[in-house]
Amino acid sequence: MCSIASLIEEGGFEPVCFEKTDKPGGTWCYRDEAVEGVASIMPTTIINHSKEMGALSNYPPLRECSNFMRHKELYQNAIEGAKDRDLLKYIQCNTEVISVNRAADYEQTGRWTVTVKNTISGVVTTDIYDGVLVCVGHINRPKMPLFPGQDSFKGQIIHTHSLRGVENYKNKTVIVVGMGCSGLDAAVEISNVAEQVYLSTRSGAHVLQRVGPHGYPYDYVLLRRCIFFWFDILPPNVVSWLLESLYLDPQFNHNIYAVKPTHHIFSKDPVINDHITSKLLSGSVKQKPNIQRFTEDGVIFEGDSEVTKADAVIMATGYTWKFPFLEEGIIVEEEAKISLYKCVFPINLKHPTLAVIGFVLPFGPGFPIGELQCRWATQVLAGKYNLPSKREMIKDINDRYKKNIARYAPSEKMSIRVDYIKYCDDIASQFGAKPNFFKIFLTDPRLFIHLIFGPSLPYQYRLQGPHSWDGAREAIMTSKARMLWPITKRNFDECDENVLVKIFKKVLRLVFY
Repeated sequence: MCSIASLIEEGGFEPVCFEKTDKPGGTWCYRDEAVEGVASIMPTTIINHSKEMGALSNYPPLRECSNFMRHKELYQNAIEGAKDRDLLKYIQCNTEVISVNRAADYEQTGRWTVTVKNTISGVVTTDIYDGVLVCVGHINRPKMPLFPGQDSFKGQIIHTHSLRGVENYKNKTVIVVGMGCSGLDAAVEISNVAEQVYLSTRSGAHVLQRVGPHGYPYDYVLLRRCIFFWFDILPPNVVSWLLESLYLDPQFNHNIYAVKPTHHIFSKDPVINDHITSKLLSGSVKQKPNIQRFTEDGVIFEGDSEVTKADAVIMATGYTWKFPFLEEGIIVEEEAKISLYKCVFPINLKHPTLAVIGFVLPFGPGFPIGELQCRWATQVLAGKYNLPSKREMIKDINDRYKKNIARYAPSEKMSIRVDYIKYCDDIASQFGAKPNFFKIFLTDPRLFIHLIFGPSLPYQYRLQGPHSWDGAREAIMTSKARMLWPITKRNFDECDENVLVKIFKKVLRLVFY
């Protein structure tokens, strides 16, 4: 829907959006059954970023919205926003894309031949389009590992992609494999009804809770330029150690886990969960190392000699990426590097008339990144901005890959890992939407302080550039009021303590904590 909004905002386009299922909304449209090639969520899923940090750049959330919305609230807000902008009329539901190929006249025009099938009638149609935006993401095709003896296990084995309700696991022993966000969500929810849940992990994880200091959303506190500035000065592992020592360990020391994290927090995907620590302390979830092998009635964990009996195993082992409808050779992977310039444009095309949206792994919210990608792609499609030479694009991909190899744990998606603030700035600078901080410092010091020392909000990318928004500054300056409203139901200045009292409390914490 962001793609449609960007195209309409620019003007001169007639967008057509193909949606495989019967409703728009992508990941956040809950479905009772998993659909192949479509991202899915559990009935209890809550968004991992707060409303202000994950907002669209010219569409601040209502102050009444929860900071971390449940999937129903998020979906309702997305659909209402689409209705306000009259975007739904461009979406054709129950339409599966079968193939996207370069048209016969692509070399001259850059056009594409797109074939789709109506999933109800089965009718197949083909049309020619001037451009294509691929917005299917990369968390829709489950990756299932294969352990020794797995075929002999008589219990149930499923991927979290197919997990819905947890009632089927009442009074049963369940093993959850994987300690990412979906794995922790599954372990926590199932433990409410199961006899016992075991959480199996190869490398452990540093877990962030949604509630941060002073009850603020964690990302509203952490995602600030003044904090991520340290990445330009210190090695990533040092910055990670500081965050772990000063922020995470006082909440729950990760060194006391049965399986300690083998990588620093900024070396793997962020893991968000509010309840796993209490579940570990209560024993309803027990952490275990990786599975050595399966037996008929359970598993043997690494380091164990006895069988841990189990009724079911839930694989929370991530997703692989695939674009089965794309012409072969459009997106290729060579030496573990995915051929996308800034994770958006395929480098092997003569004309930049196809872009991939949302194919990133950010440390931060994904919505603002996806919107910036849409805005950039729209400007390129409109012919207002050009891409650099293929040599420069290859260099950019190689540079990102080298930096990521030095920083992150091994992963097949190494090429698409990005830091939220730095990547947003990079994309925004491609079409003139990155804020001019020097100018703002001279002309609007109060706004400058908010941009540098406050949360890095998406509205900043509407201060200038194409389709800038007059309300951007106001949205930045009033974000705290909208963030606090659903908690306090009153103006945030009524919640502030005296500065001297704040300082006195900090001194006391140093003495007693």
